[in-house]
Amino acid sequence: MADVSLPKQKDSGTSPLDQIIRVPGGAKDAGIFLKECRHTGKLILRGDPNDELFIKETSKVLGYKLPLTPNTFLQKNDRASVWLGPDEWLLNSIPDDESSLEKDLNTALTDVDHSVTNVSDSSTIIELSGPHARSVIMKGCAVDIHPRVFNPGDAFQSNLAAASVIMWQLDLIPTFNIMVRASFASYLWKWLLDAGAEFGVQIQQ
Repeated sequence: MADVSLPKQKDSGTSPLDQIIRVPGGAKDAGIFLKECRHTGKLILRGDPNDELFIKETSKVLGYKLPLTPNTFLQKNDRASVWLGPDEWLLNSIPDDESSLEKDLNTALTDVDHSVTNVSDSSTIIELSGPHARSVIMKGCAVDIHPRVFNPGDAFQSNLAAASVIMWQLDLIPTFNIMVRASFASYLWKWLLDAGAEFGVQIQQ
């Protein structure tokens, strides 16, 4: 179980939010903090969790065993794995790591039934944190994220406002990573700004 964000990312190229994120800043006594995790690698891995060779080889590549408990994630160093289904995981990595990770997985799993799909360009990740982060999410999501049932290491797939998202909690601050399709990124960013306005919002780099 992880309680830290991915390392600071190298910024290159464009992102779905370039047109609306202008200058960092905001309320000094902000209750929520927003930033885009720019250009992180995102792979969808599929395979049989009951196949011992699949689990063994993916563990070698990632440095840890894939999460097998529904709606959880694991993170070590600069790679996170989010459980999406009985045979499906999201692999999140620092920028420029996804190509080598994809290659390493395909090489290691040559003799194993699997698939690796790079979805890095079709989505982005928004980080939402602060003492009122849960309250903001609860305005637009039916999933129960009260700390008695949802904590660091937990994840879910649902709708936030009108956007389909994958979300996981990093720490007790709390900090949430919210993965959203690129076409919905601007909409969701603006919705988060509006939903968080009563608490004070600060935009971070």
